[in-house]
Amino acid sequence: MNNTLLGFIDKKAINEFRKDLLEMLRLGNWLDKNYTSENIDVTAYIKKFNSLIESFNRKYKNLKLKLVKNIECIELKILLNETNVRDCFENAASKIIGVQAIGISNFGAVGIADTEAFTNEVEKIKNKLYLTYYNPQTGTSNIFLQYDKKEKKVQLVYELNEIENEPSPEFQLAAYYALNEEYNKKVNIHDEAITLGFSAIPGHVEKADYFRKFDPHISE
Repeated sequence: MNNTLLGFIDKKAINEFRKDLLEMLRLGNWLDKNYTSENIDVTAYIKKFNSLIESFNRKYKNLKLKLVKNIECIELKILLNETNVRDCFENAASKIIGVQAIGISNFGAVGIADTEAFTNEVEKIKNKLYLTYYNPQTGTSNIFLQYDKKEKKVQLVYELNEIENEPSPEFQLAAYYALNEEYNKKVNIHDEAITLGFSAIPGHVEKADYFRKFDPHISE
């Protein structure tokens, strides 16, 4: 992968992380879709999924997943091991090739071509940051970062159709924090998911294209 952020990371490690992340996103997406269903009781699945999340977090210590239940939905948060948003930008997000613009209150506020204004905007970064990238493979992409006071980490607010793509800035940022230090290779997320019974979740293959998208073993 031609970028300055993940260039030092072994490709096999990136592939393994992507498989693990897509497995978690697939299951989290299924739970969210069926959370308010009258036909499926997801309580037991949520308990199992939280157990799987604990394993994921043990494997990748600088990236944390957290399942948040609201009245109408379930959200799988991605939290980066940074104590403030500016550090996240300077240590990682700014090193992803294709930065076009940043803003502390909205997307596209200051373009990178205006060096002085861009530098001033960086100085103002506190709890939120809106980033815009351009990549010939993925087109224009947006990233939103915000500080989570409760977790004392930076949340990567992602879109499923973005983060699933390896060239996307969202995936690169998540992969960097997962792999910038040694990870626990002994933890096998897929095998543990099967042990917990997730392979028996009814209806998680709603469409063939959806299954190919979120099941990494089909896309190999």
